[in-house]
Amino acid sequence: MTGRYALSPIANVYASYSRGRRPAVLSAGAPGAPDGTPTFAVAPAETAQAYEAGIKADLLDRRLRVDASLYSYDYDNFQTREQRGSTFVTTNAGTARAYGFEGQADFAATPDFDLFATYAYNHARFTRGAYEGNHFARSPDHMVSLGASMRWTGLGGKFDLRPTYAWRSKIFFADDNDRPELQAGLLVPDAGQDEFQNGFGLLNVRISYAPDRGNWEVEAFGSNLTDEIYRKGAGSAGKSIGLPTNVLGEPRVYGLRLTIHR
Repeated sequence: MTGRYALSPIANVYASYSRGRRPAVLSAGAPGAPDGTPTFAVAPAETAQAYEAGIKADLLDRRLRVDASLYSYDYDNFQTREQRGSTFVTTNAGTARAYGFEGQADFAATPDFDLFATYAYNHARFTRGAYEGNHFARSPDHMVSLGASMRWTGLGGKFDLRPTYAWRSKIFFADDNDRPELQAGLLVPDAGQDEFQNGFGLLNVRISYAPDRGNWEVEAFGSNLTDEIYRKGAGSAGKSIGLPTNVLGEPRVYGLRLTIHR
């Protein structure tokens, strides 16, 4: 259910409500003894209610576009993946809530120079059950991005330079937040809470050139220019035998790309 109201020709507000349901899940577990009967567990249906309200506006003769929204999600019977021994099963993590703010702005400073910025605050926590107080997996509290696009002509064609920077705060890689007291069911219990990634930022730059007369374009790019060391994943199935995985993000990368348009 969504409602929208035009405050003026350049601004409008909206609000929405929705309710969703994820069906119950039957998970099979290993038998308690050799040649025994497998064990089964049912995670009841997950339900979620979502509320959102926001505003969109074009300002400064439509050179500045601003979007902002507030939201709240309430979950009951939150379904999560839990490792038991060397297998993963879907379990009921109880109730949870996420609320926050999202905003973005795009500013055309000149016909050839644009700026953009985004910010998001997301407070996503389990509110009751074994994971009470935990963060949602891979859910940072804060995310920020900044960027620009600069265009100019030269050498019989057009150049476009796009630097961007994106930062996010600390995340955990699993809903259990790698808490030792929640790892008792592993073959080799995990005694430390170290499967997370602290806040970090990535700086990327791209510059392209396209001739006025031609069907090709060349682009040079650099990703993670500060050579930030960060993890994209940790834990996974290997932690059940005391060998948790660590998946590192891409290091500094430079490249050149040629595109021919047919």
